[in-house]
Amino acid sequence: MNPSGNTALVIIDMQVSLMDENPWQPQPVIATINRLIHQARETDAVVCFVWDERVEPDAGILPVLSQQPSDWTQSKHFRDAFMDTPLHQRLQQAGVRRLVMTGMQTDYCVDTSCRAAAALGYEVILVSDGHTTPDSDQLTGEQIVRHHNRILNNHLAGQGSIAVVPAAEVTF
Repeated sequence: MNPSGNTALVIIDMQVSLMDENPWQPQPVIATINRLIHQARETDAVVCFVWDERVEPDAGILPVLSQQPSDWTQSKHFRDAFMDTPLHQRLQQAGVRRLVMTGMQTDYCVDTSCRAAAALGYEVILVSDGHTTPDSDQLTGEQIVRHHNRILNNHLAGQGSIAVVPAAEVTF
């Protein structure tokens, strides 16, 4: 049920072992996500935690996040939160057409899931200060986040799209 309308907050791979990889600005991103969770709940929007079953040794959602039993959880086996999962069907059944996306692994799971959601026709809002990733061999986590914020902004995919917006401008 989504009485607030058609928006869901999707939190991707905010998992214990991924946080152990020292992503860029983890505490500010966690604080931003918790603020968005609170905002979403104030409007009864869907809050969905997506987690990757392949993460080891601890695939659990970060305990510092404000997860509640009423929140949706969705496991996945690929970078794409929609591939071989019922997430799209669940969102459709709830009448959701707009996704506010946050999470870990900007250059993998966040990017892939945003693009997949847009291709499925969703209006995707990637929270510019609500996702993070560790450094790679070539780029810092900060560079990766900034790069993806730039390349994903105004991404069009048929009926779907991606806009990159700071958390302070997100509404549910």
